[in-house]
Amino acid sequence: MSFLRTTWALVAKDLAVERRTRESLNVMFIFSVMVVVILNFAFELRVENVGQVAPGALWVAFAFAGVLGLNRSLARERENGCLEGLMLAPVDRNAIFVAKAAANLLFMAGAEAIVLPLFTVLFGVNVLRPDLLIVLLLGTLGLAAVGTLLAALAVHTRARDVLLPILLLPVSVPLLIAAAKATGGLLDGAGLAGVAGWLQLLGVYDAVFVAVSYLLFEYVLEE
Repeated sequence: MSFLRTTWALVAKDLAVERRTRESLNVMFIFSVMVVVILNFAFELRVENVGQVAPGALWVAFAFAGVLGLNRSLARERENGCLEGLMLAPVDRNAIFVAKAAANLLFMAGAEAIVLPLFTVLFGVNVLRPDLLIVLLLGTLGLAAVGTLLAALAVHTRARDVLLPILLLPVSVPLLIAAAKATGGLLDGAGLAGVAGWLQLLGVYDAVFVAVSYLLFEYVLEE
């Protein structure tokens, strides 16, 4: 119960800060919209069927926007001296990871929920579907987990704004490929059974990297 109370208290703190500043959510939303609009105009000039490249464009927008949100999640704590306070507090360090990853997941999901209707209008494909929620959840969960760990690693460096995408994007390539393939299959009418292999890959990726991030976060935070 102490672990759960600590985790909830930290998540509530992040939500309260975000509610006052709206820093991470606004940054991710604006960046996602810009990427979606630019890709839509670029593809319309050279691609006959924009819907064929829609899955890749969707996850490119989410990945790059997620990098910005993840970067701010730990940088804000360090700039305000909160990170040192959390490390000195008599709480389980793993609770800090779970709380930060959960908060990042909520922020990323919030930005995605706002972008999806715009994406549907611009690309002419219906991504507001219940079956796609599974892919979005699995993909966002993996990005939030591994991104939280790598953000904690990059936050201690001067080049954290550059280092995080350099670390995160190569590691998340299997996740992004599986998510884009699963999204494309569902949009093509394959159904959940037709993309079961990609969903399994997403599940395995999430399980492995959530466990690894959970175990390594304490050591990364201390360094």
